[in-house]
Amino acid sequence: MDKRLEEIIQRVKTWPAAAQEEAIMALTEIDGRIVESGELSPEDQEKLAALREMVSKSIAEGGDYSDDDIGAMIEELMAKSAYKDR
Repeated sequence: MDKRLEEIIQRVKTWPAAAQEEAIMALTEIDGRIVESGELSPEDQEKLAALREMVSKSIAEGGDYSDDDIGAMIEELMAKSAYKDR
């Protein structure tokens, strides 16, 4: 995490409740745009890379996942990730 972000988050903890609520709303709005735009968080990118590695390894070992199977796995992971904190 960016050091500036860590510092501001620490300061937000000392703000009055109304200001904290405003910060929550602003961050929630940004988070919504990121999720809606399809941008992946670093954690989601890591999960997707691990999934790709698993699929590639399976194919190299003679795995028999169909395109539909892989698509379903990706959709399931993305659905879990997009809504885990909501």
